[in-house]
Amino acid sequence: MLADLIERQERALLTTEVRTSPEHLRRLLTDDFFEIGSSGRMLYRTEDAATMDLGEIHITLSDFSLETIQDEVVLATYRTEDHSSGRIALRSSIWVNVDGEWKMRFHQGTVVPPSRN
Repeated sequence: MLADLIERQERALLTTEVRTSPEHLRRLLTDDFFEIGSSGRMLYRTEDAATMDLGEIHITLSDFSLETIQDEVVLATYRTEDHSSGRIALRSSIWVNVDGEWKMRFHQGTVVPPSRN
């Protein structure tokens, strides 16, 4: 099932092994990948292709959902919790099928403000 595959790949992108490996990242990200991170930082794979290293994080993923945009293009949405900071973020990714392999084309994270009770 496609949703299971994309969720596994999203989870892989949260691991130190994948995030610090240009080889792993090349397999999961398109050549024209870009990201707007929850920090507001912009990341373009083309600028960082030789040394791309997203760094170590301690984040868990929940509430995963996948919607088809069109043939060979899907939108993944989910929630993450950063265990270092306690910060919650809503995330979305666009995945495209490139020569039979699903790769991430775009990613965005938006921080959820802390509740004020």
